Amino acid sequence: MSAAATSEPFVPETVLDVSPELTRNYAEALLNAAGAEVNDVVEELEAIDAEVLRPNPKFASILASPSVSEAEKDRILVNTFEGRALPTVVRFLRVLNRHGRLALIGSVIRQARAVLDRRQNRKPVTVRSAVPLDSAELEALKIRLTSLVQATPVITLEVDPSLIGGLVVQVGDDVYDASVRTRLERIRGRLIERKTHEIQSRRDHFSYPA
Repeated sequence: MSAAATSEPFVPETVLDVSPELTRNYAEALLNAAGAEVNDVVEELEAIDAEVLRPNPKFASILASPSVSEAEKDRILVNTFEGRALPTVVRFLRVLNRHGRLALIGSVIRQARAVLDRRQNRKPVTVRSAVPLDSAELEALKIRLTSLVQATPVITLEVDPSLIGGLVVQVGDDVYDASVRTRLERIRGRLIERKTHEIQSRRDHFSYPA
């Protein structure tokens, strides 16, 4: 991926000019330049973020620090990733460095994932269950979620024993709760409401006007 392909339309002037639009521009430029290997590029950048940068905050801070020279950062990037990461990924990291934007890498990666999912009609879905789902259950869930979201669901599974049974599905801000815990809480709420009503009825029955 050439430097021009990723940065010419939006060469930043200062490291202080950080906006959602700027992050989105870098993300979209990356996706456009990645071509047929776009999924591999985004997945590899996500792995770098999750397995290299986040577990090693000192390393990440060096890459983001304005006190470390561009040349030194470029040397670090080449020594760390050349031959280990896809050439497109290495070139993109070096482009970010040349424009003083390595501090944006996490935001750019997240934005690239969001844009790519929209382009490919995929929606992130978080599913919480009381116990791990087996392969058959997961396949059946994918079929139902595909119909629900009208897109290919990208499922993140979480185990939450407090649910007792059933599932809680979250798609964006929408939550679909089919857990046993929620049903029990609703039943408990109705019982409390009925009991409160009975007590109030008895009070009304034994009350007399002054």
